[in-house]
Amino acid sequence: MNKIAKISMSYFIFGATLFSTTSAPVKEAEAANIYTNCKTFNKSYPAGVRKAASIKNKVTSRSGKVTYRSTNAKVSASIYSKAMKYNSKLDRDKDGVACEK
Repeated sequence: MNKIAKISMSYFIFGATLFSTTSAPVKEAEAANIYTNCKTFNKSYPAGVRKAASIKNKVTSRSGKVTYRSTNAKVSASIYSKAMKYNSKLDRDKDGVACEK
């Protein structure tokens, strides 16, 4: 092989490795934080997650009376918003507490 061919081949390999994307590990990491239902969500957050410390759990009795109770759910607006972005059914009663127990 002549000198010009060797140089051009080395630039091609360097450019291919430099500009290649590694999106698989990022997608796997994002997929780990997507919860399909409350059962899988509660494995990470047993009492649920609420968006603010002032949020209380909405409880509806059989008679239809609505009351609000304090909860031991983890307070994290970022976790709550990410969970709602991918699966809004995690907070069925729309009280600001995802998968409360």
